Amino acid sequence: MQTDYERQLLEKLLAKYERSKAYITGRSSRKIALSASKEEWIQRGMEEPEEKGLFLATLEELKRQGLIDYSWVRYEEGNLADKIWLLQDEEGIAEAYRRIGHIPAKEKADGLLVLLEEYAKRLKPDAPLMAFLQACMGEIRARRKRPSCFAEDGALNEDILKCLIYMENNEQEQMERLMSLALCGDSKRFEKAVKPKVLQILRAVKREAGEDIPEDEELLKEKGIVRWPEILEFSGKLKVRLEEGSTIDYAPERYGAYINSVTVAHIDKVEAEGIRRVLFIENKANYVWYLSHRKKDEELVIFHGGCYSPVKGKWFRKIIGGLERQPQRPEYAHWGDIDVGGFRMFIRLRKEIVPQLQPYLMDRFALEQYRKAAMRITSPSYLKTLEKLEKDPEYACFHEVIGKMLEEKIRLEQEAMIVFEPQGKWRTKS
Repeated sequence: MQTDYERQLLEKLLAKYERSKAYITGRSSRKIALSASKEEWIQRGMEEPEEKGLFLATLEELKRQGLIDYSWVRYEEGNLADKIWLLQDEEGIAEAYRRIGHIPAKEKADGLLVLLEEYAKRLKPDAPLMAFLQACMGEIRARRKRPSCFAEDGALNEDILKCLIYMENNEQEQMERLMSLALCGDSKRFEKAVKPKVLQILRAVKREAGEDIPEDEELLKEKGIVRWPEILEFSGKLKVRLEEGSTIDYAPERYGAYINSVTVAHIDKVEAEGIRRVLFIENKANYVWYLSHRKKDEELVIFHGGCYSPVKGKWFRKIIGGLERQPQRPEYAHWGDIDVGGFRMFIRLRKEIVPQLQPYLMDRFALEQYRKAAMRITSPSYLKTLEKLEKDPEYACFHEVIGKMLEEKIRLEQEAMIVFEPQGKWRTKS
């Protein structure tokens, strides 16, 4: 009959074993040991004669079975245990795992490795997720341990990988629960069990790339995963012609128009009239303020909203298609934060959708104008990222402002430009 003492002893010793050099290399001169005097749960049992007897009997039985050995406190032989250690032969360790009903960590790690190798085949070689999964596989091979971003449960790990691979290859909008049902067989499986690990991994991928990490919802939206259809906001003289033949005129919506992602999927084409300038705005507050205080009749203003999703990217492309059919092509600009995230959003938008894109209020002059409202940069890694961008030809349009940021160790959120005067004082009027 297994005792609680047996289970606790073996669990603690095996946990120490899995953290040891012996676990990784298969050999070590150091004992995997517990000090009885430092284990409170043991000391509590020693206060009661019956419990003490049960504990000592458990030690003797585990020793007889060849699973552990132990020593006595000096002059207290047969009374007080001192050190208790795991016998490191392969059969004994396997039996110890069996006795407590645990799958050895090596087996779990090996099982995860097989899963990672299988699912990695479904990724493009240059996919950001691929580099992360390869790093995880390298860690398992070197340390025979499960990376903390994955779970102990093999079935859960498979669902995590299913969702990650789907997201990496996804180019459409998909509601969270429908994805969960399709991939995991349960509409709530993703939300309840899979989502925390998926988000942890997505954050890690961003971190490895030196990118800013958005909120959880934005992380998923970037991959096309939403709780409900996305709402896309803009203001300007646009007409949207749908596949069934109807046309929606958004020109009268001076202070902001909306279209949902489902409608975007059924657009035949976008028509533009008399638009001479297009302005993408990163943050919502600035978008709303600009429509009320600055927007001109010949402008199209688009709420960018950070890391745009696949469906928002599709919407942007349809808009650009309509604008390019005008007799006169417009100018394109983007207004975002003067920081790493803002620069990267600009570059992505220019690279993927609008090659003619130019920065708006994202230069050295703007930073100097609003110097008193700027935020201090205290992170060494953030400064290193800026240094890399300053040397990157792709970011040439920002090199001057990045130099100023590095010089003064400051960055500027675009909201400051609508809250403060250029001198850094609170605005009393718009």
